[in-house]
Amino acid sequence: MKKIFFGLATVLLVILIGSGYTWYKVNYGGTYYVQINKNGKEEEKITSDSSAKYKQYAYDIDSYQKDGKVKRVDFNTDHNLRKEAYLKLKVNPTKGVISWEEVKKSEVPKAALEKLKE
Repeated sequence: MKKIFFGLATVLLVILIGSGYTWYKVNYGGTYYVQINKNGKEEEKITSDSSAKYKQYAYDIDSYQKDGKVKRVDFNTDHNLRKEAYLKLKVNPTKGVISWEEVKKSEVPKAALEKLKE
């Protein structure tokens, strides 16, 4: 009886871990790094509820994982980003860039930094 219980508990644990990992990958994806070398493309948008105008800056840029793997990403910001800034991006395979933050050059992995210098 104990063997059956522990067997079922193990199977349930494996299913929970697998489901958690899948959920994480679908919702969060991977981490990529970029360096901003040019201004974003300025776009004027209109809000649907009040017809107020606002500006967004669009970036379409190559990003690199910690192992140097490249991925082309595009994202928008509400202000023009500082040139020469290093960014850490969270990229979801289906949603694209879901968040970004500026990081120091020393925080960028070596393989990604070498690719950014090319």
